[in-house]
Amino acid sequence: MDTYRWQHNNAVVTRLYYSERMVEILFGMAATATAIDGFFISRNYFASAARARIPQYWGYAALLSGISLYVLLKPLTSHEISLNWKKRRTMGKWLWSVYHLDEEEWEV
Repeated sequence: MDTYRWQHNNAVVTRLYYSERMVEILFGMAATATAIDGFFISRNYFASAARARIPQYWGYAALLSGISLYVLLKPLTSHEISLNWKKRRTMGKWLWSVYHLDEEEWEV
């Protein structure tokens, strides 16, 4: 596990994993805040203020997701992202090992 190939793949997969988690967490928080404001709207507790806050939640979630994705994915090449994303879709999880990578795919 100390080979450069493994360390490089580990760094790529870790960045992709944290990118996915950041988007899930930020939009999950926006959905939770929207649900709370939906409760306030249904009970008519400051309904106009609650309605005004909902677009802000989603805007902030989109903005922070865009910034975090830019910071996390900027150092990666499109080949590294597409290779690991293809394996993610096929296997259903992020793979830190290099056994799933073909030699000719990795060297391009």
